[in-house]
This record gives sequence, C-alpha cells and structure tokens, in this order.
Amino acid sequence: MAKGYILHMYDPTTCGGRILEGAPNRRTNGTPVARMGDKISCGKDNKTYQIIGGISWIKTEGRLVAGSLDSFSSCPCNAKIIPQITVQTYESRSESKENSPVAATPPSTVVSSNSSALAGSATLLPVPVFAKSRERGAGNTDAGKQQEPHTNFAEMGLFRAAPAADAVIDSDAPQHAQTAKKKPKAPENIPKPKKRSALYKSFNGNHEEVEYQAAVAAAASATRAQAATAGVNVLEQIAGRFTTYGTWAATGAEVAAGGIGISVAGFLVGMMPGRLNDDEQDFIDRMRLAQMSEAPTRVRYTWENDSNGNPVPHGWHTPPGKDMVRVRKMQWDSTRQAYTFTAEEENLVTIIWTPDSSGVNTPSNTGDQSQPRLPGTILVNPLPDGTQISSTTTPAPDEKNFADYILIVPVSDIPPIYIYLSNVREGLPEKDHSYHPAPKTEEIVGISGIQKAKKKTPKQGGGGLRERWIDAKGKRIYEWDSQHGELEEYRASDGEHLGSVDYKTGNQLKPAVKGRSIKRYL
Repeated sequence: MAKGYILHMYDPTTCGGRILEGAPNRRTNGTPVARMGDKISCGKDNKTYQIIGGISWIKTEGRLVAGSLDSFSSCPCNAKIIPQITVQTYESRSESKENSPVAATPPSTVVSSNSSALAGSATLLPVPVFAKSRERGAGNTDAGKQQEPHTNFAEMGLFRAAPAADAVIDSDAPQHAQTAKKKPKAPENIPKPKKRSALYKSFNGNHEEVEYQAAVAAAASATRAQAATAGVNVLEQIAGRFTTYGTWAATGAEVAAGGIGISVAGFLVGMMPGRLNDDEQDFIDRMRLAQMSEAPTRVRYTWENDSNGNPVPHGWHTPPGKDMVRVRKMQWDSTRQAYTFTAEEENLVTIIWTPDSSGVNTPSNTGDQSQPRLPGTILVNPLPDGTQISSTTTPAPDEKNFADYILIVPVSDIPPIYIYLSNVREGLPEKDHSYHPAPKTEEIVGISGIQKAKKKTPKQGGGGLRERWIDAKGKRIYEWDSQHGELEEYRASDGEHLGSVDYKTGNQLKPAVKGRSIKRYL
C-alpha cells in the first residue's frame, strides 16, 4: 500500500519544471493545492503544460486534486512531481500505475495529515487562516457573506498617535497633556527605605524593602520605555478591548504629517483566536505563520469616511484572491533597545514595541479637539462586487486600499498582531481636520530672502521635526505650524518666540507667546 502526498503550487518536477498554479480557496499553510489540469512548466524547453491525472476520490472546485502517486506533467519528459509540503498524505491499497491517472473507481483508502487522521469519507482539510468568524464553525474557513460584528473574529483595539515623551513647545495643548510629557523619576532618585533592625523586621515584616525594590524596578522600566519612544508618538488606546503589555509607539511620514491625535496606526488587532482543541486546524499556528511572507485571513479593515466626512473603521469579509496579508517579523533595534518594524508603503511609518511600561497614563485629550467618532461595534461586510484589492496609497474608486500587516513580535507571550495603517492626509486640510502641509521655500513670498535651514525642533506630539527656514540676515528663524497653517517666528540669537506670520504676506497674525522658546534647538 503506497503512500502519496497532496501536491501544491511551486512543487518542482524531475525535469526542473514547477507547478505554476493551484486552487485559490484550498491551501495548506497558505500554499494553494494543485489540481489536475493546472499549469506546470518544463525545465527542458521552458514551455507551459498541464498536470495529468489526479486522486480520483478527492476533488476541489469540481477538479481532481493532484497527488504524487497519481499525477505527472504532460511535458515531453513526462516528469514526475516532487512534493515539498508533506503534511497531507494519502494511501491507496491498489498499486498505482506510473505516469497514468488512477482508475475512476475509488479504492479503499485513507487520507491523513501529520496531526490527525480524517474520519469518514476522504476530504481535504479546510484552508487554515489567520482569522475567521466564529459563525463559520469547525472545519469551515470560508469568507462570510452577511454583515456581522467584529467580535465574531477576535477582540481588537484601536490606537492613535499621542504626544511623545519629549515633545516640546506648543503651549496650545491642555496642561494635563503637557504633564504626560514629564520624564519618570530615575531609579537612583527613589528614596531608600530606612534601615531596620532584625527585631523590627521580625515583628513588622520587610515590606518597606519589598516596596522599594518594586518602585526601583518600575522606575527602571519607565526609563527604558521613555528612551525607546523618545521623539516619537506613543500609541494611545482609544477603543476596543484588545491590548498587550509594554509600550507601542509609531514614527514616520504619516505621523509627522498627522501630528497629535491622528490615528496613524489605525488598528492594532490581536487576532489569534484559535485555541487548543478549539477548531485549531482552522488557524495558522504561530510557528508556521512566522515562516510565511503572506497569509490568508477572512477579515481585513480599512478607514472609510462617513456621511459627515469623519473617518470610521470598517471591516470586510475577504474571500480567496483578496485575503492575503503581508507577514513581517519585528526586528531588534539596538539603538532604541526595542523591537521595530517599518512599513513598506510610500509614506514610511515605523512601529515600535518595548516590553517596558512608561508608567504614565497617556491623556485622552492631547490638544487635538477633533476626537475620532467610533462606533461601539465595527461591522464586517462583504466586499462590493467587482472590488479590486490595492496596496497603493492612491487606489482607484473601485479599489480597496489595504495597508495592513501581520506582525510577529519575537516574544513568546505576544500573539501575532494584525495592524492596519490609516491613510495620510495630503494637500489642503480635509473637513473637520486642521493639518496644513508646509509650503515650499519658493512659495514663502512674504519674507524676502528666506532660506531653507536644517530641521531641529521636534514637532508637537513627536513623529518628526518641524520645517525650518532662516532669513537673509540670519537674525530670524521661522518654523511651520501645521495646525494653524502659519509660520512661527523666533529670534535666532536666543530662540525667543516673536509671534506668528502669514507666509504669503509677511503680516503678523498672532503676537508673541510669553515663555515659548526654541533655545535648546538652536
């Protein structure tokens, strides 16, 4: 009784060819299962042929599944196919003929995987996915066709960029937001407990020393977290129940453009709902996921504007062909002493995670008065008919832009995390937003002889440095205020604030703010 293996896309042939296609909705660990009639290349003449033969009692989409005992290439070499994925096997009591398909009458057979044998009639295991709806039930990983809540898939958390720990000068933010910028007390500055005698400790315990050590450990953790997120935006959770320990932050072009309160890392969703003995065969396990460059999932998210122009999150059922999400492993950054990941979109964003906690509660009011309007439940709907999937930042009207990833943090107790990056706002401010892009130097016609200067001052909320110019005489420094769309004027000698001016006319718009200075960034 010979044992064979289910064949898959990319499996090589004995003549140097390769299987070129497979079933889009039947995969093993993300790789499509091959079928009789699928395209296969020849390593000798580099032409394309078809797979001949299949396992007569196993079908998918009305076609026989290709097996190593029953399938071969129709190329002149009649090449055999070499299986590369060996988690699905089948056995035949009848001796299969070399280079010919098996008879149509099913023999007495068993189909199995490495983990468990399938009972009853021989069928393929469901396509394992990263996330699926609990409404599908065990053994079903198909995409949904009806509206349902996001809680059917997994708990999720919505985060937005909050002020950086060392963000500086804009006094327009509320005072309690400024308080959050204070650095934690250093471990060496924590008062040590009084020295106690052994007799005292025997009666009263050693709780003072224990509390001191706990305070020192917390202070050290906060110091490390502050160092890891210096100059960037800590991600503040504003909705949802999913979270992890440690501190998340983001920095990059989108954060810099958005400033405080922008939902840059729109979603930080821990979607690893598969548990031991609970439909575990339906989900891609962590070890396998870490080896993949992309993985299928039955839900993805985007930001969509509501009728009032406010961005709100939307979920989408993603069937085969529209379900593949990039999988990336976070890397250790020795400079920040934290794990980082830089997105691959045109506007680069770097996500940062450190296991340490800053010890500071991030304020919900960060100076940005346009709070996101979030529904209590995010609805997941089928994609509209004809929707194309795009990974660009400027999709066509009938496309969905999924700037999403599954992140693997190399820490055993942090599950793989789905993250969706919201779009950067471009050009003039959108409705209900106050972001203004910086003008080009040649557009600043209100100040004669102005020249571009090296950026030094961190933006309010972090995520980059303010655009800077200097006048022809080197006596005035100008920096762009993206919230109000005007130039902040400072004295070059001491960094004192002199007011705000119109970059087109040079006229003063606002008087000097007492106490505002960029002296430390001259």
